[in-house]
Amino acid sequence: MTVTLPKPSVSPVQSRHGALTLDLVRDEAGFHALAPFWDALVDQTVTRSPFLRWDWVSLWWAECRERDARLVIGLLRDEEGVPHAIAPLMLSREKDRARRHLTALSFISGFGDAHGERLDLIVPAGQEDDLTPRLCRIFKLLRHECDVVRLNHLPEESPNTPHILAALEESFMHTGVLNRYACHFIRLPAASEEYEARHTGARRSKLRRRRKAFAAQHAGVASLAGERVSFESAMNALGALHARHWPEDVSTFITPASWRFHQRLAAQWLPQGRALLPLLEADGQIIAAMYGFVERDEFFQFQMGWDPAFARLSPGKLVMRWCIDCSIQRGLRVHDMLPSDYEYKRQWCEGLRWLLDLEASNPSSWRAAAFHALRAVRRLFPRCLKQRADSVNELQEDHES
Repeated sequence: MTVTLPKPSVSPVQSRHGALTLDLVRDEAGFHALAPFWDALVDQTVTRSPFLRWDWVSLWWAECRERDARLVIGLLRDEEGVPHAIAPLMLSREKDRARRHLTALSFISGFGDAHGERLDLIVPAGQEDDLTPRLCRIFKLLRHECDVVRLNHLPEESPNTPHILAALEESFMHTGVLNRYACHFIRLPAASEEYEARHTGARRSKLRRRRKAFAAQHAGVASLAGERVSFESAMNALGALHARHWPEDVSTFITPASWRFHQRLAAQWLPQGRALLPLLEADGQIIAAMYGFVERDEFFQFQMGWDPAFARLSPGKLVMRWCIDCSIQRGLRVHDMLPSDYEYKRQWCEGLRWLLDLEASNPSSWRAAAFHALRAVRRLFPRCLKQRADSVNELQEDHES
């Protein structure tokens, strides 16, 4: 199959692979020409992420991008046109009110509906020190087209992270970590009994009682989508159960664009085993569902829903444990609950890793300068109020003494 890619935009660089050219893909044709190469490169990366896969990125671009979004994909390719590293980037504007006037250079699916939770440059493992600095030249080339850089949910442990930070510090201002998110995860044992033994006797006893009530009193059945319930019906049940706790104005998962995206994605990935949808049925109906993705030897728990009418059974905890069992049965190494630091995640998990939002500003952009000035004022104002309140309290204490 012959694939025509865009002509090089800058001079070649040397690597152990020979001459590689840094290219910039801006159009749909060039984007889709990368499809045959994309997942083969993702397979080689240190970062395990379903959110870097071709299906996710291309479907997100089709369903969820803003109207003003533009592709600016960085690409290192050899003389035959074969990509060796990819920077999956776009130019767009966030929906956030404070940033709606800023053109941001970001990862594709970096924000908005159905945004990716672990995003990175696509560089083969062991070649980051060679290829990533060359790929990061794309940031300097695109500086004049953006007000800010916003790279969301970059794994802190990624070998690409220090190279990205160095490139941004060289060409931009105010470079740094805007947010740092905890990701709790479980290092999975070979058997479910080994995982159960990690918890206290009281916790194990409580879960066993609930399981027994689920099975004996409600004819409870645990299954996976595609076994007893069709994939489509299982997804529809997930959406309905999720909406009972997190309506559309709270959860982006069930906004129209996001829901279309996930229905299309699930239709592809569930039959392939690249997504899993564990289900709990009680009294002949689905009462809990968990939706997540398999990426090599890891599972990423994405969204869930459960019926509050069965709250005394704790269906959320039961389906979570069933989901963990499904990961173990498949021989997976890690069960990741993705970013957020909720107490229930701490109870289930013993591992912790971090995702970063990186931010940098174009030194030539007046919009970026105005945004940073206003943000500094907003951050200073509450501090001034606190200092004033502290001073008043001190005066009152002096007066009372």
